[in-house]
Amino acid sequence: MRVLADFAMQGRWRAVGAAAGLGVLGIFIPPIAILSGAVVALVALRLGLGQALFVAGFAALILGALIFAMMGGSPLIGMMAGLAQWLPVAAMGEVLRQSVSWRATLSMAALVAGGLVLVARLLVPDLEGAWVVAGQNMLAPFVESGAVGTEELEAALTTIAPFLTGLLAGIFLLSMVLSLIIARYWQALLYNPGAFGAEFRELQLGRNLAIAVVVLALFGQLAGVPLAMELAFILGVLFFIQGLAVMHGLTHTQGMSNFWLVGMYVLMVLALPQMFLLIAALGAIDGVARLRERFPARGSNEPD
Repeated sequence: MRVLADFAMQGRWRAVGAAAGLGVLGIFIPPIAILSGAVVALVALRLGLGQALFVAGFAALILGALIFAMMGGSPLIGMMAGLAQWLPVAAMGEVLRQSVSWRATLSMAALVAGGLVLVARLLVPDLEGAWVVAGQNMLAPFVESGAVGTEELEAALTTIAPFLTGLLAGIFLLSMVLSLIIARYWQALLYNPGAFGAEFRELQLGRNLAIAVVVLALFGQLAGVPLAMELAFILGVLFFIQGLAVMHGLTHTQGMSNFWLVGMYVLMVLALPQMFLLIAALGAIDGVARLRERFPARGSNEPD
């Protein structure tokens, strides 16, 4: 990881090549796309928004040309896909660089994601119906092969369609946040070793957002309001990150074995939806109860 970060920071054209190359690989192996976003975010964190936009713009041009050469079609598709991925992380990197505040950066990102959900609902009269039709068209080969029945597919799509816009917005937000976290880690690794761990373990989104996510989730569930559930999921992404920070913080301050963190990440691979809810709930509880402050570092009360 350090080799990649060091390569990208040796010149902006190297950063362009790294972002574009990882972007192409991300088409075939989606998690790698997060690393391409991290390259752009690292440039923003270290050199500012202008340089990050330069890298994102030229990397998008290269990505469009490469996708056109490999798959045909319009190069604009690759360019727009690259810009949609890299411009948000460039903006987030600039906000974090200027504010040095994870709370401000993540709150801004969640506000934008929630705003996009609202705009989509306002601009598309029958958004849920549009998702059902899009899903049927996308999964038509499975219907034709007999893997799933038409009625079963339509029923499943109808069930998830009311929440699908917020779900996709939340997943996209999570990928952007992960890119920024990796970029911040790279920045510390190259220029300020050891700083990232302390910064991440102290991440705190605050009581107001914690209360907001609980209220939205309860209102959406009890009143049957899909929009509230969508917005709760978007905020839940932020508290998932805070929950991870809580686990890392408690493991560090209490002198616990890293086995606990390894076990947590293994369980995330095996049961991501359940672990997402559990860790996000932990993050929301920490937002109100300040768990890390209630468990001071071992030995912190001992006399000098």
